[in-house]
Amino acid sequence: MSMNQFYLVDVNVILMTGEYNKHGKLCARVMIGKETILVDSTPVQLLDETLKYIGYDLNGAIVGSKEIIGEKYMCPVMVNPYKGICLFPNKSPQKEDCIWFNPDHIVNTTSRGYKTEVELSNGVSIIVDSKLSFFNTKLQTAFQLKRTATQRGNHPNTIDFFIIPEKRKPLTKSKNGKYNFGSIA
Repeated sequence: MSMNQFYLVDVNVILMTGEYNKHGKLCARVMIGKETILVDSTPVQLLDETLKYIGYDLNGAIVGSKEIIGEKYMCPVMVNPYKGICLFPNKSPQKEDCIWFNPDHIVNTTSRGYKTEVELSNGVSIIVDSKLSFFNTKLQTAFQLKRTATQRGNHPNTIDFFIIPEKRKPLTKSKNGKYNFGSIA
């Protein structure tokens, strides 16, 4: 089995989780459609690499997420706000068996006692160690983050026209080497 050295999370990612390769290194197992690939990064590293590729980082995404949805433990993150990609962890991201789900690919959830069966958009189901109510709360929080971040990103409250400013003299340096910004008021 080959391993991808470089991969970025995209809209087709259904889920990802940690998996050890044959050398004992923790990598990311990524499900895309009915296929899976093994990426030579941990899931958290893969999220961070994807965010850094577009000019952000995972720590900033977590801070931003908490600013939008409140101080939630194991909060979802916008992995690519331009493409509307949001992922949420089913447990602490520090745990190697944490699964990061894309809420857009979850079709249905069903209680299986103290576990939850998650039906995915590719026809595959996965049973996770989580009560249905807990899992569904995380799912709804992810949708809330995505909806709010998308609305804010589209700036619905901005003015749709430009105000043409009156012409003024350009700023120049005075003899002391400083600009006189007080003259623009």
